[in-house]
Amino acid sequence: MNIFSSCLLLTIIIGLASCDKKLDELTPHNVNFEAQQFSTPQGYTKATIGNYTSLAGNYEVSWFNISEFRGNNVTFIDQTSTNNLLDAQNIDAFNFTNSESKDFGLSHQFWQTSYQALLGINMVLKNVKEGESDPVILQAKAENLFMRAFVYFNLVRVYGRPYYQNPTGNPGVPLVLLPITSTSNPPPRESVAATYDQIIKDLTTAIPLFTQKKVNSYVSKYAAYALLSRVYLYMSGTYAAADTRYAKLSEQCADSVINNGGYSLLQVDAYANYYNNSNQGNLETIWALNHDPLTTTLPMLLNQPAGVYAGNPNYSTGQVKPSSDLLGMLAANDLRRNFYKTDKYQNNTTDTLSTWKYYYNYLKYGVLTSNAPFHHLRLSEMFLTRAEARVKQGNMSGALGDLNIIHTRAGLDPLSGLTGSPLFNAIMRERRLELAFEGHIGYDYFRTGLPMERKYASFNSGPLTVGPTEARVAMRISLDVIIENPNVTQNEQ
Repeated sequence: MNIFSSCLLLTIIIGLASCDKKLDELTPHNVNFEAQQFSTPQGYTKATIGNYTSLAGNYEVSWFNISEFRGNNVTFIDQTSTNNLLDAQNIDAFNFTNSESKDFGLSHQFWQTSYQALLGINMVLKNVKEGESDPVILQAKAENLFMRAFVYFNLVRVYGRPYYQNPTGNPGVPLVLLPITSTSNPPPRESVAATYDQIIKDLTTAIPLFTQKKVNSYVSKYAAYALLSRVYLYMSGTYAAADTRYAKLSEQCADSVINNGGYSLLQVDAYANYYNNSNQGNLETIWALNHDPLTTTLPMLLNQPAGVYAGNPNYSTGQVKPSSDLLGMLAANDLRRNFYKTDKYQNNTTDTLSTWKYYYNYLKYGVLTSNAPFHHLRLSEMFLTRAEARVKQGNMSGALGDLNIIHTRAGLDPLSGLTGSPLFNAIMRERRLELAFEGHIGYDYFRTGLPMERKYASFNSGPLTVGPTEARVAMRISLDVIIENPNVTQNEQ
């Protein structure tokens, strides 16, 4: 089922809202008809909680796959990487195959779950009356505007070309801003520029509407500033030909988060144990999508036993390992080494570390659970964003200062004497180390005009270099989507 065939079913509001305490101590509620759902401010809140849940599950897994596997932070380790259909889907992005078939990649799942999430988001926004003054309803409107911007930003990163490459001419994604009630004239793809314009409009509209700052399982005004800072950074282009207008806007939004958001960088032991705890008491996390036990499958892929080795006491690792290329960049005293732990792997002596940013816990009888949150926005990213925005504007001392805040926090000696392109390269290197496995690597090369270079082989995949202007930088859209909506044009490969 995709957006155009499923939308007619959604005159009833969002069974997603039966959230079972996905975010906080909120009571699940039953599906209501639309008029009943939005008859009280609390109805808006409950529907909004449901929309958060739509960003977990299959949405999260497919987005992570496309974002992380199209970089050089991961390697696949053995025959369990390719021995069934699901595993073939997992390596589609890794090999830049960009399959049109929903059976051989996760593009279809990502597109489908993205637009399904937008259905619920748009339903809330549609019901907010013009001139609304209730603070609870305005908070719900702000959160849903943020989520819509977040979904569209991820979509245009996946299916659109980097912003600096002819944004008005290159296709972005269809913009659906209201619940669809007819399939007679499905929307075409808007341009990359128009897609970004809508993202910025939603975020700038949302910012003054936030009436409270909740725990970081929910988005806030400063989460909106953080995402807006990231969006402007993507628009600022390459170092050699930077668009300083957008670099300045990115810096200003990051300033707001750093100086006014009330967040702080974790230090020493707290930093080393960043990913071992709940997000809600974490002062560095701006927004994280947290889970109840058993609701996230990322640890299964990254470090749980799976496939033919499930239940084998000599095997306790998943299919995907951090690459030796990534691990080799970590100095011996880098605190970020704590994010990688030894994992047994039968008859293997090389790929012995797994990322524990998505940890799992053993319970009795071999049952494995995880409620590891997905940290979508962190304060450390804001310092690195501001560093990149500053170096693109020629503010070398400011950029180096921001870089060193993150570099020395990791237990390393401060960097000195860097300026120009060497400083830019050092910032990009720090982003790779700091933000690994958080959905950045698949975009950071291409948005800045750099090639993605994978100098190592990975099971049955050889070394690979993908240039930023190659057609395969943009994922192909599922054939099922194009058949259903002939107004959607395909990305060439």
